Amino acid sequence: MRILILLLAFALSAFAGPEKLDPMLRAFFLSPPEIQPAVLSTLGVEAPELPISVFVELADNATDFPGLRTRVGNLATASLTLSGIYSLSERPDVLRVRAARPVEPLLDYSVPEVGAPALWYGAASATGQGVIVGIVDSGVDILHPAFRVDRDGDGFLEGSRILFYWDQTEGSGGFPSFWGDEPGEGRYGRVYSQRELEGYIRTGFSPAPDTLGHGTHVAGIAAGGKAAGFPGVAPSADLVVVKTNFYEDGVVDGIKFVFEAAKFLGRPAVVNLSLGGHSGPHDGKGPFERMVSGLVEGPGRIIVAAAGNEGAKKIHVGGEISARTTWTIVPASYSLVARFWYELPARFSITVVSPSNETLTVFPGQARGLTTASGILWLDNTGTSLGATQEVFLSLTGVSSGAAWKVTFEPVLPGRVDGWIESSSMGYFLEGDGQMTIAEPGNAERVITVGAYVTKISWNSQAGFFRAEGYELYALAPFSSRGPTRDGRLKPEITAPGAWIASARSRDAQVSPWYALPDGLNMMLAGTSMSAPHVAGACALLLSLRPSLSWAEILDSLRAGARVDSFVGSIPNTSWGFGKLDLPKTWASLQPPSPVQKPGLFLLGNPVSLSALFRCQIPESARWAELRIYDLLGRLVWRETLSPAAETVRWDLLSLSGFRVSSGLYLALLVTDQGASDPVRVVVNR
Repeated sequence: MRILILLLAFALSAFAGPEKLDPMLRAFFLSPPEIQPAVLSTLGVEAPELPISVFVELADNATDFPGLRTRVGNLATASLTLSGIYSLSERPDVLRVRAARPVEPLLDYSVPEVGAPALWYGAASATGQGVIVGIVDSGVDILHPAFRVDRDGDGFLEGSRILFYWDQTEGSGGFPSFWGDEPGEGRYGRVYSQRELEGYIRTGFSPAPDTLGHGTHVAGIAAGGKAAGFPGVAPSADLVVVKTNFYEDGVVDGIKFVFEAAKFLGRPAVVNLSLGGHSGPHDGKGPFERMVSGLVEGPGRIIVAAAGNEGAKKIHVGGEISARTTWTIVPASYSLVARFWYELPARFSITVVSPSNETLTVFPGQARGLTTASGILWLDNTGTSLGATQEVFLSLTGVSSGAAWKVTFEPVLPGRVDGWIESSSMGYFLEGDGQMTIAEPGNAERVITVGAYVTKISWNSQAGFFRAEGYELYALAPFSSRGPTRDGRLKPEITAPGAWIASARSRDAQVSPWYALPDGLNMMLAGTSMSAPHVAGACALLLSLRPSLSWAEILDSLRAGARVDSFVGSIPNTSWGFGKLDLPKTWASLQPPSPVQKPGLFLLGNPVSLSALFRCQIPESARWAELRIYDLLGRLVWRETLSPAAETVRWDLLSLSGFRVSSGLYLALLVTDQGASDPVRVVVNR
C-alpha cells in the first residue's frame, strides 16, 4: 500500500486533480508517508481502501458515476475509496469533491408555552393530522407509547405512527418503490415499513434501537402522542424516521427519503434536524448546506434546524486582519481540525508554533506538514475552487489536551478572516467568542433555524429533586448559538423552549437518574436540539391547516407571530431572531385581514331648516370620532366630538363662531381614527 500511496502522490503532483479536492482529501495525496496515517485518522477511516463519504459538484452535462447516492441539481453525495476519489477527480465533468464530515446531536411546560393547545382545542382544531414529521436523528424507540396508537379500542397500543423507518447504520433491504431507481442509489441500510414495525411491537422487540436516546426525545417534542403523559406539539402527525449515520451525506440522503415518502403519500412534510457541525464556510454556500437548501422545493416542504450549542464554547475567532494577528488553539482531544475562511483578493501567510516551540510557515499556494514533539501538524494554504471564498485548513493529530498551539496570520493583502474549530469537543480558541456559531446546516438559506430559551430549571427525578444551575427562566439559554452567518444573514430566525424539556425516553439509552423522570417513560434534556422540534411541530400544525404553505410563507408567519419581551429586546437580533415562538399569533398572521368597518353617516330628513339629525355607525375599534361639516369651498363650518358609542348626533345649523349658517349646500363627514364615512349632502333651506 505504501507504493500505491507514493505513486498516487507523484501522479497528482502533475495533475489538476488536487485543485478539485478539498484540503482534507488533498492532504492525503500530497502529504509525506509519515503524515498519511494521521490524515486517514482525520478522514475517519483506518485504511485507504475503505470508503469515504463525499460531496461531489458536477458540471451541467455530468452523468452519474459508481458510488453515487443522492443527487440534488448539480450536487451529489457518494461513497468512494481514495483511489475512486482520485479517478473521479480526473473526469472533466467533475468540478469539486469534498469530504463529508460528521455532525453531532445538539442536545410538560414547553408545549403550552408556545401556545400549541390553543390550536388543538380552539377553532382551528389542528393537531398535525395529515402531515408527515421527518426525524433525521439517532433513531426512535418504536415501542414507546408516544409513537403508538390503539386502533381497536382494546387498551393495547398495537399501531405505529411511524410510516417508514430507515436505519442507515445496519442491515440491508426493505427499500420502498419510491426510493432509488438504481441499486446503490441511496439504497444502503434497512428500511422498515409501518406493517413491519407493528409486527415488532407485538413481539416487544425494536430492530433499530435508539441507544443514544436523542432522536426519541426529539421526536416526542415534535410529534409525541398523549399516551406517555407529555404530548408533543403535533400529536396527531405521522412520522418518517431516519436513523442516520451522523455524516453530512447521510443527513442529505435522509431528508430526501422523507420528502420522497411524503410525495409518494401525497402529504406535506416537515423535517427536523437537531444536529449540526462546523466544517463549512458558515455562509450557506458549502455543498452540505446547498444540498439541504435545494431539497426545499415547492409547497409543503419545510426543514427546521437547531442553531447549535456553541454560544459559550469559544469555537470562533474573526476580524479584519491588516497586521500580524495571533490566535491560540487549545486542544481538548487527541485530534483537532480548524478551518479559516476569507474572500479574495485577501491573502495571508500563516505560521503555526507548537507547544514544543517547533514552527511551520506556509505561504499562499502552499500545503505542508510537520511532525513535532507535540503532535502531527498539517497546514493547507492553497485556497479553494469556491470562487472568491478561500479556506485555510489546519489539522492536529496526536496532541495533548490543554497544550496551546499558536496560529499567526500575516497579511499579504489585508482582509477579514473567520475561523472555526470543527467541534467544541476538539478544543477552543483562547481568544474565541460565541458569535457566528450557527451550525451547518442551520446557516443554509432555506432552512428555518431555531435558538433556545429556558422554561424549566428544576424537576423531580428518579434520584430526587434536581435544580439546573446557570439558567435563568425565560432568558436565552447560555449554550444557544448566535449569528449572523459569515455573509451577514440573520440567524437564528426564531427561538423556542430548549432548557429543560421533558419528553420521551428511549428504553435502549443509558440515562442518568437525575435526568430520568419518575414515570420511567420520559426524561429531561437541554439544547437547541430540543428547541428545533418545537418549531417543527408548529410547522406541522400550520401545514395541517394549509398543506400548500411554502417555507417562505411559514417563515414569514413565524416572524410575524413571534413574541417579544424584555429578554428578547429589540428585534431582529442575532441571538433571538424575531423573538419567541407563539403559535396562536403565528396562525393569526396567516389569516386574511378582517374587513375594516367603515364609519357610516346617514341624514334623517333632507332638506333641513332648524337642525339636522344624523344616524352614526362608528366602528367598534374606534378610539375617537367627530362630526365635521364643510361648505362647498371646503372650509370647516362645524365640528363636534362624539362618544365612540354615539348612535345619533344633531347639528343645530350653527358655525364654529356660533352664528346660524345661511341657506345652501353643505357636506357632512363622520371622521374616526379608523377612517371617514362617505360625505353626506345637507341642504339648508331657511
